[in-house]
Amino acid sequence: MKFVPRIVLVVALVLLTDYVQAQINDEYYVTIGAFARKENAVRFTAKASRMGFNAQYAINTNRKLYYVYLLQSPEKRKAFAFCIKMKAETEFKDAWVFYGRLGEEAPVINEKPPVVEKPVVEEKKPIEEPKPVIEDVKPIIEDVKPVVEQPKVDSSTIIKPVAKKVAKGKFFEFKFVNEATGTEVRGEVHLSESLKATQYQAFKANEVIDLAAPRNAAGVYFITTIAPGYKTWETQISYKDPLPSSSGNGPDGEFIIPITLERAKRGDYIEFNNVSFYRNSVVMQEKFQAEMDGLVDLMKENKNYKVRIHGHCNGMESRDIITLGTSDKYFASDPRNEKKNATAKELTELRAEAARRYLVSQGIEVERILTKGEGGKMMIYPPTSVYANYNDRIEVEIVKH
Repeated sequence: MKFVPRIVLVVALVLLTDYVQAQINDEYYVTIGAFARKENAVRFTAKASRMGFNAQYAINTNRKLYYVYLLQSPEKRKAFAFCIKMKAETEFKDAWVFYGRLGEEAPVINEKPPVVEKPVVEEKKPIEEPKPVIEDVKPIIEDVKPVVEQPKVDSSTIIKPVAKKVAKGKFFEFKFVNEATGTEVRGEVHLSESLKATQYQAFKANEVIDLAAPRNAAGVYFITTIAPGYKTWETQISYKDPLPSSSGNGPDGEFIIPITLERAKRGDYIEFNNVSFYRNSVVMQEKFQAEMDGLVDLMKENKNYKVRIHGHCNGMESRDIITLGTSDKYFASDPRNEKKNATAKELTELRAEAARRYLVSQGIEVERILTKGEGGKMMIYPPTSVYANYNDRIEVEIVKH
């Protein structure tokens, strides 16, 4: 009976641990802004609330940013459907779905295992038997030195000191930020040494780069921003003295160059942030399905919606491509896929058609979906860019709602 309290204690700890675990499960948040300063998050939350939304904010402890969100749900499909609706029907065109946990970290419970009493076992001493007397006879050892073979050295196993990379120049981070929401914007920064230069260096935004000094006498770089959905922004920066253009230094001493970008007005377009096709293929990658399902739910909810799907690709040249063929798998390769040679125009038409076929397979009437292949004439990044794969995309235009 003396062990009963310990059993009760163990059960209580297990129940409490399960409760805390349930509280820290990751969820889906339809997010409309992210801010480094709490007061900015408060103002943006108030603005969204005045528009009739149940807006809230909480900190992302990993990124040290305050996220403003309109929906929190454990259901992935529900979150993406709501996100697509916000993009289509409100000014929050940059809404996205964050999966994780927002808010303060959950308390840590130090769970100690119960103390289990062990029975006392009496040790019996072994009975000592008389040991036989052994005469200590020492052998005669000749004084002969053994021949020691020297091991062969494998030169490939010798660890050589690694030479540290020498920095080309100064370290910079060009930080692209959405003017309205304060969120980070994916894009490229192009650096040239004159306004009329035809050549430039391209770097990813929001990453630390090692930048060598320009060769012009003024010691300046001319900057052009490339970010899909945003207006191009041009300026220049002094390499010799970048501090006036900087917001300070990062953790590794890099100069932080903040660049605020303004949304380009494009009408009722929905940008699919996670759209991705396999290279030179009509088959969509699996991660795109959640956003497509969000569009399905939006069109089922609003029967007046009609859309036009625009297909795009990287480059304008003809190429060998993979089509769906007779396959009904839209997000994975299939033996029923077919190969053919196609122009860029044809590839993009087939991509738009694949998206339409998927919507129809999910119950959307075919007459509500128009398609158009744009070829490679509307690339959002240069074809040799590190982000060139984002040219392989679709866009959805709201024709009627």
